[in-house]
Amino acid sequence: MKDLIDKFSWQAMNNDADSMFGEYVRLLRDEKRLCSTKCKKCGHVDYPPRAFCTRCWGVSVQWIDIHESATLYAFTTQARSVRFMAPEVIGLVELPALPGPGRILSKINGKFGDLRIGQKLKFVPCPISGKLHTHSFTPVD
Repeated sequence: MKDLIDKFSWQAMNNDADSMFGEYVRLLRDEKRLCSTKCKKCGHVDYPPRAFCTRCWGVSVQWIDIHESATLYAFTTQARSVRFMAPEVIGLVELPALPGPGRILSKINGKFGDLRIGQKLKFVPCPISGKLHTHSFTPVD
């Protein structure tokens, strides 16, 4: 079953055909970095990463780290999931590098009862299978 999940996850995520997803996962897996793209023309940051800017449509983008100064915005438990073992804690993580509300949904590596809103977090790569990695965060205090 896990092989099928990996296969169809890769097919779905590579559907954009712009190679950005492959580089995003490589940075997670090999360099232990949570990154996205920033437009060289207008400075807008897109997440997930794009080969072009969704604000000005510029095609000159650069990779930047986005995981610095992460804060726990909200959290809950998930009784059942395809990718993680149950029960897991998932949460909205606020990342100042992202525009607007700047929040992503992520696995939280902590006990539900020990977490609190506003808690500082650090990024930790989360392997799902041999090649496929995602992000997770661990409380720092």
